[in-house]
Amino acid sequence: MARRRTNGSGSLFRKAPRGAWIASYWDHRGKRREHSTRTTDRQTAERILSKLVADDALRRDGVIDPRDDRFATEGRKPLAEHIAAYITHCRHAGQAPHHVGQKATQLEAMIAGGRVSRLSDLTADALELHLSAIKDRGLSARSVNFARQIAVAFYAWCVKTGRAESNPLRVVPKQDETRDRRRVRRPLTDDELTRLLAVARDHGREAWYLAAALAGLRKGDLQRLTWSDVNFTDSTLTLRHGKARRIDVVPMHPQLADALSQRLSDSPAMPTMKVWPTTVGDVTRQKDFLRAGIARRVPVLDAEGEPVKIGTGKRERIKTRIVAEDDEGRVIDLHALRTTLGTQLARAGVTPQIAQRIMRHSDYRTTLKHYTVLGLTDTAAAIDRLPSIASKSQSQAATGTTDAGRTDHQLNCQQRGRETGQKSAASRDQARVERNRTGTAKALQTQGFSHDSPVFSTKRATGIEPATFSLEG
Repeated sequence: MARRRTNGSGSLFRKAPRGAWIASYWDHRGKRREHSTRTTDRQTAERILSKLVADDALRRDGVIDPRDDRFATEGRKPLAEHIAAYITHCRHAGQAPHHVGQKATQLEAMIAGGRVSRLSDLTADALELHLSAIKDRGLSARSVNFARQIAVAFYAWCVKTGRAESNPLRVVPKQDETRDRRRVRRPLTDDELTRLLAVARDHGREAWYLAAALAGLRKGDLQRLTWSDVNFTDSTLTLRHGKARRIDVVPMHPQLADALSQRLSDSPAMPTMKVWPTTVGDVTRQKDFLRAGIARRVPVLDAEGEPVKIGTGKRERIKTRIVAEDDEGRVIDLHALRTTLGTQLARAGVTPQIAQRIMRHSDYRTTLKHYTVLGLTDTAAAIDRLPSIASKSQSQAATGTTDAGRTDHQLNCQQRGRETGQKSAASRDQARVERNRTGTAKALQTQGFSHDSPVFSTKRATGIEPATFSLEG
């Protein structure tokens, strides 16, 4: 049974004789709406309908923003539903599967760590609670910033798709990574690179390490590189779908070109095939570093600091692991070869802007800060290249003012002439100074000054003789 209301104020009806009243009205966009009042009381249903009609009238007049309704509706939805839609969007956008998986893992951890269930619950305080828990687990500042970055990017997508009005997570501060760097890489020395290439050459992996050390290729770049991207004529490498999702063309070092050419000759392949069909894994790389003397084996310790033993009987031995770190705790891995390239470019005198383009960084400061490691040897070499400061005799010899090649008689005559001229000039100057002093004294006495005044006490006060001037200037 329906109860009509006049003047476009909507109507009330029931779908069942004793069911709740349903409010029917026209919204601000001219669309028919039906809203359950969830009450069987007619007067209460009338008030609800009046409120709905009044709010739509305000929206029609622009007093209330209609988008607020969508924000409120989306805010009440489960956060997991929004995250699932965001992950689907990332896959559809063609992002790397590994990166998409990291986003899903981090966002799921945020739901549990931030104790949020709806989108409206995800506030700056909730994110800071989650990041504090990550920090309390002993993770580095970079890990905390990575979790923050993914959360902020997710909420920015919600704003872009109309699920939220603004991004409240942007106010969450970042951690200072410079004070808590857990993985600091160091460049390899020339001797270490020579030994590594010798080991890699025996196992057919020389071109892999050369591409990282001479072209700065990352592990993903090495995995995606095809033979069509290698241009032996122009000596260039074309890198597609890299970290910055752009196409970069970088020069190819002659040594790298020779290694790739030899690899292609040994194993002919189609242009569309990958240069390295099989990735050199981390375990294989660590063994290569161990053979080259870059890494070392250390015993694995238990919680009490005692070596862990494996095997039984005669085969019992201490469990070890390969560590590629120096005495200062700096890591030596595949990415350290990029650091080696950046450092070698700096030592070669390459400008930071050119090094930035070779390293494919968006900012040259990244190249200088993270991929250029110069030590005391480099600074000492720079000091050694500075020219020496010439002595007085060397300076006179360089400017041609020495008296070499003249006879003693010529030098004596010239010296006597110079001294006679200097004495005559000094006598004239002294006479002029005395006349000026006498005239000045008379003028000052006329004006009321005496010889005891500060004007005449310069020598007594400062111990400095009055200046004399010579004609030679």
